[in-house]
Amino acid sequence: MIHVDDSPLEWQADMTVASLLAQLEDTGFVSVVRLNGRLVSSPQFDKTPVPDNAVIRLLPLVAGG
Repeated sequence: MIHVDDSPLEWQADMTVASLLAQLEDTGFVSVVRLNGRLVSSPQFDKTPVPDNAVIRLLPLVAGG
């Protein structure tokens, strides 16, 4: 079991950040995730495994001016 923004989700052995995001709705805004306290940027999503019991926060890209 993992937690994504406080919601429980079933964990899969081969899960990556990219495969996790593909399962979720409305994740086009996500450019960075916090995986167990560590920041992971979008170029690393397909290479970053999600361990069982992970805590994940979806973080949007924020721009200012």
